[in-house]
Amino acid sequence: MLRVTEIFRSLQGEGRRAGEPSVFVRFSGCSAKHACASSGVVCDTEFESGTAFETEELLEVVERVARGIKWVVWTGGEPIDQLTEAIVREFKRAGYHQQIETSGIGRVPAGLDWVTVSPKVAEHILVRHFPERQDGLHVDELKYVRHVGQAIPEPALKAAVYCLSPHSDGDLLNRANLEHCIQLCYDHPAWRLSVQQHKLWRVR
Repeated sequence: MLRVTEIFRSLQGEGRRAGEPSVFVRFSGCSAKHACASSGVVCDTEFESGTAFETEELLEVVERVARGIKWVVWTGGEPIDQLTEAIVREFKRAGYHQQIETSGIGRVPAGLDWVTVSPKVAEHILVRHFPERQDGLHVDELKYVRHVGQAIPEPALKAAVYCLSPHSDGDLLNRANLEHCIQLCYDHPAWRLSVQQHKLWRVR
């Protein structure tokens, strides 16, 4: 049984896929919450409550919510606590592209179309969890949350996209953190800014 806090459709608000309609499946529970706290990240997402689903039931709900949308985003909490290769295969057979948003605390299932890692563990641990792929990359997207005063990351993983995300105050954009990330991007042009745009758009 899978435990899921919520299933909803929205626009992806972050990273390269920003603006794309997607169905978000938020798994309950998070094995990375202590790592987040130690790294100074305050999570503003409720992921403790949940409803139990079999995989087939979850697919039926996603299909009702999607109404033609073909991207599913596995998020949480920490989605790798529950997401398996069997689930990924089932949704792929149903015609869905799949993105995962993970802290990097463990390996992700094979078969995903877009892997976004927002690291909450040490870089040497990430290397163990994400071996180099055939395309020479480890993941598709790396996204680091930054406060004022935090330096540019030194990733051990290779990604197609490197993002800096200013830590927000709940639904409010923290201007100081934003300006800090903007300056980091100016100083290090390989990085791009990733603001939680869905909060600005007033969508979930």
